[in-house]
Order: sequence, then structure tokens, then C-alpha cells
Amino acid sequence: MKVINLVKLYTLLLLSKKPMHGYELIKELEACSFQKISASHVYPFLKTLKQNKLIKLKNSGKRDKKQYALTRDGEKFTKEMMEKFNIMIDAAVQKKVKECAHCRCKVYEGGFKKKIDGKEKYFCCVHCAKHT
Repeated sequence: MKVINLVKLYTLLLLSKKPMHGYELIKELEACSFQKISASHVYPFLKTLKQNKLIKLKNSGKRDKKQYALTRDGEKFTKEMMEKFNIMIDAAVQKKVKECAHCRCKVYEGGFKKKIDGKEKYFCCVHCAKHT
């Protein structure tokens, strides 16, 4: 099974935190994506997850609302998807990471640049920049 968009990935992530109703999922997805999420984005995916035994259903509340929860296989699948997503994020972020010329720590944002012997060097802080 493939997860090919962020709505699906975030649906899995939300379900990994706690069981949820479809309406709850839609509202959470809208809050994080700042766009309208329709039922047609969510329910077909939930149906596919159910068919693949990655989620289970239980009825709850006065109106017997369906609550979706990950199965053990669903938890494993979600973990695998998040690991793949983390690899992609690491690849994107890695290009922006600099190494401090003094202490060798990794610097993503901020830091200092200083020319030394005609070469631009990066430092994590003023303290490290002073030690060269």
C-alpha cells in the first residue's frame, strides 16, 4: 500500500496518537493544512486502511459514531511511513546544514560567517568564532 500525499500521511499520524472519528480527522487535517478537507479526501483512505487491516472500527457515543484506531499492523505501517518521510526531510534539510569550523556542531539556522585566510567559514556562535 502506498501513501502518496500529506493528507494521508497526516491521517496516519493523527491515528497513531489516538483513535478518532472521521469528522475529528477532517477538522484536525483542516487545522494543520489551512485548507478545506472534504470527506472524499479522508473516507476512501480510511476504507483502504480497513481493507488492508491497518485500522479497526469501534462504535462509540450516543449515536454510535465510528471511531477509527490503528491495529498493530497499522502502527507498524505508520512507523515505516514516518521513517521514509523523515529520510526525505533529512535530505532536504541536509543541504542547509553547516558545520561549525570550531566545535563541529551542526548549524541549520543562524550562526556566523567569518572570512579566515580568504575563505568563508561558518560558526555556531560568537564564542566559537572568537576562538579561531
